[in-house]
Amino acid sequence: MLAALVAAAILAPGTWVVVPSGSTLRYLVVHKLHPVDGVSTDVEGKVLVRPDGTVLAEVRVPVASFKSGDGNRDEHMMEALEAGTWPFVVFKGIAQRQTDQQMDGEIDLHGVKKRYRVAVQVSPQPDRTVRVRGQFDVRLEAHRIERPSLFFIKIDDACRIELDLLLREEK
Repeated sequence: MLAALVAAAILAPGTWVVVPSGSTLRYLVVHKLHPVDGVSTDVEGKVLVRPDGTVLAEVRVPVASFKSGDGNRDEHMMEALEAGTWPFVVFKGIAQRQTDQQMDGEIDLHGVKKRYRVAVQVSPQPDRTVRVRGQFDVRLEAHRIERPSLFFIKIDDACRIELDLLLREEK
């Protein structure tokens, strides 16, 4: 998601914005009985590419916007994430050079900020937009999230985050 900063390898200096209609952020967690796949298309963010090649990014997604296809499950995840108290997942990152294929940043999830390194793949599109894809893992307990359970069995602590962002130059 925030890895959009690394997209600077092919971005002109200036400000780039996330195009929500072409972007998704997905989480994947595993319960012993089934996997859970939640997706949000309510992604917003900006990427600043400085003339010296430094890339700064911020991306955020409302917790309530993730949908798994099971409203009951989504409600349990919103409770676990305490969406009323911490309504957004936010990433802020930096890449020192436009050619970096990874971004160092901080994720604010459930009111807990943790540092992560996100590897990304950046692809220019024919319409002059840029697609940024990446994935990384977070530990729910590291963000003080009480893992939901089903039949007294908690979901795994590991949570895979996958981002697919479309960026366009801000006019």
